[in-house]
Amino acid sequence: MRAVTIRTFLPGMICALCAALFVPSSAAEPDTDERDVLSAVRSRDKNAIRSDVVYVPVPPAGSRVDSVLATVNGEPITMLDVILETGSREKELAGIYSGDRLRDETLKLHVETVDQIVFRKLVYEKYKMQPFDISRQEIENLLDEFVRTSGADSRATFEKNMLTIGITPEQLREQARERIAVEVLLMHDCDHHVYVTPKEVYEDYKAHPEKWTVPEKISLQLLQINVTAGSAGGDPKAAVEAIRKELDKDSSQKNFTRLVLEKSDGATASEGGTTEDIAMDKLRPEFIEALKGKKIGDVVGPVEAPEAYFFIRIVATKPAKLIPFSQANRDVRDALFKEKAEKKRKEYFEEIRRNAVVHYFFG
Repeated sequence: MRAVTIRTFLPGMICALCAALFVPSSAAEPDTDERDVLSAVRSRDKNAIRSDVVYVPVPPAGSRVDSVLATVNGEPITMLDVILETGSREKELAGIYSGDRLRDETLKLHVETVDQIVFRKLVYEKYKMQPFDISRQEIENLLDEFVRTSGADSRATFEKNMLTIGITPEQLREQARERIAVEVLLMHDCDHHVYVTPKEVYEDYKAHPEKWTVPEKISLQLLQINVTAGSAGGDPKAAVEAIRKELDKDSSQKNFTRLVLEKSDGATASEGGTTEDIAMDKLRPEFIEALKGKKIGDVVGPVEAPEAYFFIRIVATKPAKLIPFSQANRDVRDALFKEKAEKKRKEYFEEIRRNAVVHYFFG
């Protein structure tokens, strides 16, 4: 293993801000600033706190769950700490990538998560030096979220699953306490000091119209002939050629729909193959190329893709549209607030790490 010094990174918003109810233990009555923070914290959606302890994780091949990936003032961060937080995302990656790309994306996710845990540990150390009361009910509420996102059918099942990897109910409660305490401190020390003026909101809206433009959308009707295991049997090319000839004679909606119902292997074939509105830039590259210069009612195809041949009929289009400022105002402000808060949190991390000893171990 090799030790590397701590890197500077831009920590994302670890999660949305919590709804924990707390009273600083060092004072009977919070000052005006603290009352403002208390009010704001209470107004937040507690369901947005990160609760992604989602399942009993399976460690990467060749690794050990007790492998130390980093230390924070001597406290280890292990592979288990990381995969407890990356479980749901790793499932998503496995559904998108494979082979070397999956390995690389998973490693990237693990590195980012280690950084986030380091940040959280340092903030939590600050909380432990000046703790405030966090009600048992708020901790239990977050544990309920752990159970919900895990897919377990009950708290008992969830706790039993966690015990199989060495995590006790007491440790789970400490995790919940940590997440609540960290988000309250980040709100109090960072987000509460972020201001966005109406002038900034309007200027950002005018300067970046592409951010507030609903993209061009299109609705399609798809006739899909699978390359293998489709309704065409062993000769999909012959089926495609027969369909092409029929559509050359009659490309009307009625005839296209009939062919979809009779021959398509698509998931929506029984409904006529019609898609919902799709942003043009989200279409498959093969479709984007085939549809260039086409209009409503046009039929194109066959468009060849790795898994199937497609005939495509354009059902409807919606042009790109700039959202009026009166409607986008709140979203623009929220985006600017998030950007400023991320910067403030980065500065906060750099400040609290100056007196910390942090090492990463990779290799």
